[in-house]
This record gives sequence, structure tokens and C-alpha cells, in this order.
Amino acid sequence: MKTPLCLALGSALCLLLTSCVVTSDNPLSSPDTARADQALVGDWLGKKDQDTFHFSLKNGPWMHVEIIPAKAGDKGDSYDLFPTVIGNTTFLNVVMIGKDDQGHPTKSYVFVRYLISSDNVLQMWMMSQDAAAAAVRAGKLKGIVHQDKSLMVGQPPHPDVDVTLQDTGANIVKFIQSTDATALFSEEREPLYRVKPAGN
Repeated sequence: MKTPLCLALGSALCLLLTSCVVTSDNPLSSPDTARADQALVGDWLGKKDQDTFHFSLKNGPWMHVEIIPAKAGDKGDSYDLFPTVIGNTTFLNVVMIGKDDQGHPTKSYVFVRYLISSDNVLQMWMMSQDAAAAAVRAGKLKGIVHQDKSLMVGQPPHPDVDVTLQDTGANIVKFIQSTDATALFSEEREPLYRVKPAGN
């Protein structure tokens, strides 16, 4: 199942069009305890696709990203999000709005581990579907794993999985704290380079 986030963000946050992302019914933390990351605000460019990511502030901790395609005529997209800090690691809770099979509106979250380097490079990593599926199957996290045996991925090749986490944000945070976050969030995406900070 290819989520809108996969289709919209392309190589910047997802594996082109061949893989999906782990979604969660709940964010990592309440936005009431979060704080917007001013360092994200401004324009960032993907060198490969040349798409521009415009981050801006909304209300309180809430932020917004608008993805502006490099190719004229291509459809852009936009998402609301807010940060969560776990120890020394920063994450984004990206809000996904969609519809279920019956056409009813749905809301979920996608988690992105991110780091802004001193030379103004925004690096991002998505949660590994295989690692998330293993955690659900082992009972470490509540969730649903859908396996697609018709699509083989990885090395060695194995059936693709879609994972929906249904646990509380607090329990997901505890799991992240108990494991290696770099291994759990290992799906590295194309880095983005700062084009213009806020106010310039």
C-alpha cells in the first residue's frame, strides 16, 4: 500500500514509489508538551529531484511543510507536523490525512528522525518497516502487520510489510529508548540542503 506521503515526498523521505512507511495511530508525544523547531524554518532543496521543502511555523508547536516540485505542472503537497525530542534525538510527527476503504476520513502519524548538521544539511531517516514489524510480532509494541507476499524487498529478498502502530505514544517512546534509534530509524532519505532560512 503506497501512502500519500510515499507518493508526495519521493526520494526525500520515502523509497521512491516502491515502499511505504510505518504509520501510527498516535504521535510520539502530545503537541501540548512540544516546541516548534526554529532551525527547520525556511527553504530546503533536494539535490537529486530539485524539489523545495518550505517549512513554516503555525500555532504553538505546530509546523507546516510545503513540498514544491521542481517540474512545472507536477502536483505538490503539504503536511502539518510537530517535533518530539527523545534524549538527544529529534523526531517529527507528520500528520497523515486520508480515507479508509469505506471512504471515512482517517488520521495517522509518520515518524521521522532528523538531524540538522552544522553545515546546514537536513538528514532524515524513516522507521524501518522490518524492525517495526518484528517489534509488533514480538509483542513489544501493539500494532497490525500486513504482509504482501507478491512484493519481495531487501537482501535477502523477503515479503514487503505494511505496519500500523496502535500503541500509545508513551509506549512507543519507551521502546525507542530501549533500542538503538539509529537501527530502528535506519531508512535514510536524500539529504536536503538549506536554500533560505526564515526571514531571508
